[in-house]
Amino acid sequence: MRGRAVTESEAAEMRAQLTRVALRIVDTEGRDACSLRRVGVEAGISRMTPYSYFADKEALLDAVRVAALHALSDACEAALREGATIADRLRGVGQAYVRFALTHPALYDLVYERHGGGPDHEQATARYRRLAESPLREAFSQGMVAIEPERLAHVLWAATHGVIGLHRAGKLNHGVAFEQVLQDLGDTLAFGFVPRSGGAQS
Repeated sequence: MRGRAVTESEAAEMRAQLTRVALRIVDTEGRDACSLRRVGVEAGISRMTPYSYFADKEALLDAVRVAALHALSDACEAALREGATIADRLRGVGQAYVRFALTHPALYDLVYERHGGGPDHEQATARYRRLAESPLREAFSQGMVAIEPERLAHVLWAATHGVIGLHRAGKLNHGVAFEQVLQDLGDTLAFGFVPRSGGAQS
């Protein structure tokens, strides 16, 4: 006799549960340690059940990638709430990004792997970008920076991502601490994009 059909809400909850288990595995052991069968066992269900909710391992990792982006966004939201000034909020978002990269390196790497994308990933990415650009939009509207928030956000992101990569590779070993490099980078970029007499930068 056939069992009761799973409702849409039940299926969504099961996918969320399996994603949480997979995220924990990736976070603590790396992406290679994660498999659909292992996720099923650790979720307390049969090894084959996850295949009813994810086509393959890559589909499961796509869901983990989305969850990781939302975790990063949650950290940015907290930093924005705590920041009393625009400078505090900008610094807080940057620190949240760096902290996520260093505390959850496997998830950070997963976010930047080549992947299939999809609407859930696009939504998660848009949420993060909106939060990360929020203090830059404030600064731009008050004339504190001279170029559009979207452009400046890309510059800050690329520079910070590069410094994180050098730090993780053990290449920042020339007598300047990682934290000092990050601070100097932020100060230098902030100075470089302030409005100047004679017109804004183009």
